[in-house]
Amino acid sequence: MQLKFLNTFKKKFGLKIFSIFAFFTLVISLSFTLFFYQQQSKALADELIDNNLLLAGVLAYNARIGVFAESEELLRNPVDGIFQQKETVEVSIYDLQGRLLTRRTRSDREEGIPQQAVQRAQWIDTGIFNKLKTSAAPFHRERRNSMEFWSPVVASPGHLSAEYLLVDQEPLQGKKRLIGFVGITVGKAALNKKLATLLMKSVLIGLLFLAIGSGIIYFTVKRIVGPLQTLIKGVQALEKGALGEKVPVNTEDEIGQVALAFNQMSESLLVREVEKKELEARLRHSQKMEAIGTLAGGIAHDFNNVLGIIMGNAEMAMLTTPGQVEIQRCFREIFKASIRAKDLVKQILTFSRQDSQERNPLLIKPIVEETLIMMRASLPSTIEIRRNFQRNLAPILSDPTQIHQVLMNLCTNAGHAMQDSGGILEVRLNEVEIAPGDPDLPGEMQPGPYQVLTVSDTGYGMDAGVKERIFDPFFTTKGPGKGTGMGLAVVHGIMKAHGGKITCQSEPGKGTTFEAYFPTTEDEASLSPEGVDSLPLGRERILFVDDEAGLASVGKQLLESLGYSVVAETGSINALEAFRARPDQFDLLITDNTMPQMTGLELIKNIREIRPTLPAILCTGYTEGISEEKVKALGIEEFLMKPLIRENIADVIRRALA
Repeated sequence: MQLKFLNTFKKKFGLKIFSIFAFFTLVISLSFTLFFYQQQSKALADELIDNNLLLAGVLAYNARIGVFAESEELLRNPVDGIFQQKETVEVSIYDLQGRLLTRRTRSDREEGIPQQAVQRAQWIDTGIFNKLKTSAAPFHRERRNSMEFWSPVVASPGHLSAEYLLVDQEPLQGKKRLIGFVGITVGKAALNKKLATLLMKSVLIGLLFLAIGSGIIYFTVKRIVGPLQTLIKGVQALEKGALGEKVPVNTEDEIGQVALAFNQMSESLLVREVEKKELEARLRHSQKMEAIGTLAGGIAHDFNNVLGIIMGNAEMAMLTTPGQVEIQRCFREIFKASIRAKDLVKQILTFSRQDSQERNPLLIKPIVEETLIMMRASLPSTIEIRRNFQRNLAPILSDPTQIHQVLMNLCTNAGHAMQDSGGILEVRLNEVEIAPGDPDLPGEMQPGPYQVLTVSDTGYGMDAGVKERIFDPFFTTKGPGKGTGMGLAVVHGIMKAHGGKITCQSEPGKGTTFEAYFPTTEDEASLSPEGVDSLPLGRERILFVDDEAGLASVGKQLLESLGYSVVAETGSINALEAFRARPDQFDLLITDNTMPQMTGLELIKNIREIRPTLPAILCTGYTEGISEEKVKALGIEEFLMKPLIRENIADVIRRALA
């Protein structure tokens, strides 16, 4: 039990404080009680002494005649007067020689006090006798159960009244004449009774003081410990994850300041936890994007090779069947579908940030107007398209194809949201200035002017759960066959690549609004190059290398259709051996980069060790670790993304040979 109390005492701060202050209160209470009892008991004893000394003086004065006459009859009345006091036990009167003249003792018949069978002396005590003869002042002496009060009986003509009894007496001299002595014995029973009562009162006062002090200490400690316990509960709640938990602030003193500091800390932890979750969400999203990018890069090369074979053969078929209209139409559809597949792969690569795009200053308004004209033909007539464009918009750094992709995807989603009930599709263009510290400025964006492309609809809207996932790859609310789930993911990737952002506001039944922020530029907008009516041809000899036999075959046919003489190889080692055999027979090298045994870059390096001035074009279906800038920095004339299209490669060849 004692050990349990000690453990509790160690753990309870309030119990420690209360015990310490209660101990000091107890000490103070005991000290006060003892001091009060001592003072009061002394006062009672002094009062008893003073009263009986006065009685002794009165008795001495009243007994003068009886003592002088040595008449016991004359002494009776003074003695009876003294016995009016209940404390008086015995009265004795002596003559000048110390012989007893009269003595009266309170009997049991009078006060129930037992008469002691003691042989009483007939003469006064020698010590008392000598002291009384030298002084006229009454005095007393203590006994175990009683007190004795003595006074000399004086006869003096200068003191005929009782006033002298109330003034200080001097030693007997002059005209004063000593004629006898009186003694009064007083019992201590009444005094002891009063002292016992006084002790009880003192103890009660001490206990009351202790109770009041303990109560004050208790409420004071409770006022201190109560908020501390509340803080402890708050800390325990924080440990359990109840971030943002607050405790009441009831005072403005130090305790209140501690509670206020705790609330601020709790709010700070809540903010940090929210930021932590946001960062974790961003990290998961980033990892998801990285995984999608890895997947996209893994399939892009092989898929582009397949598309290259399909597109190349479709183009060659259209060239070799000029008079067969139905066959021409079929091959055109195949070629158009392949272009769409190529654009889809390009969107995936753009989303994964593995497809570099050349950006030039351009005006976004003409591209938006052209795209809306195209959208009008594909949207139901129940959907009204509204335009609201700010005038004199600044150029942005971008690629027309990417602007087209952004607007097409946003308008397609808006049209799908309104295809059943119709509605209004509104497209707005305006400029805004985002200042440093603006809440609309994410960490990856720079402050400055932005051009905002807004696409809003009056469709069925989205709830919070759907809105949270709209930019995730392959997430779609459309039915099977109606969407790939890549549209908004591509838009998100394009906006990030531009150094901008895409935002969405939507509520179920209230439509959706997307805002795409493009940073503006001070450069002048470039004009679109003029188209040409015919493809440039040539007669040079070309070494064409691709590890896919189908691509090597169709590539050879495409180049030969442009007038070139072509040697096609399906391996980089074979191509290097063929070039070593006839190094002066070739005017241009066109090679794929991703090949077994030796990459296209290594092939170009080895061939240029034999003939340093040979022009080269590097082709690839996957851009990881390689870009047009890097290729040209290595001294390679041109860079082409697969699949190869006849009109594109015709222009690139002429630039490489120029």
